Amino acid sequence: MARVLTVAFLVITVIILSTNSVTLVSQGNAFKFHFKDVYAYRYMFSAAIIGLLYAVIQLFFAISELATRTKSPFNYQLDFYGDKIISYLVATGSAAGFGVSKDLKDTFLALVVLDSTDPVDKLFSRGHASASMLLFAFFCLAL
Repeated sequence: MARVLTVAFLVITVIILSTNSVTLVSQGNAFKFHFKDVYAYRYMFSAAIIGLLYAVIQLFFAISELATRTKSPFNYQLDFYGDKIISYLVATGSAAGFGVSKDLKDTFLALVVLDSTDPVDKLFSRGHASASMLLFAFFCLAL
């Protein structure tokens, strides 16, 4: 059950991040801002993709073990060490997302004169949402 939840949270993270872009208008100039423009969001996206691949592979192994009713010693080690490594990767991705969302939002609002703060709020709220989903995925992996 935890693996299925992990996959669900990671899919939601990938969807939120990949659609996270906004057009900012400042003093008549407009520019498009994507999640790819922020290194921490790229790291979050990479952590989510790697975690998703790992979770899907582990889900496949779990289903095949249930079908054959056998478990090799290799799978025990893969479960233990793989879950540790991937969960730490996902946790650091989540932490990076929370930190950069807070810092960049304050910086944008302080340095750039915007006609409206709604696009900035929307962009970084999605960053917070995807970081939250990564954090939930970490809890499911660590479980």
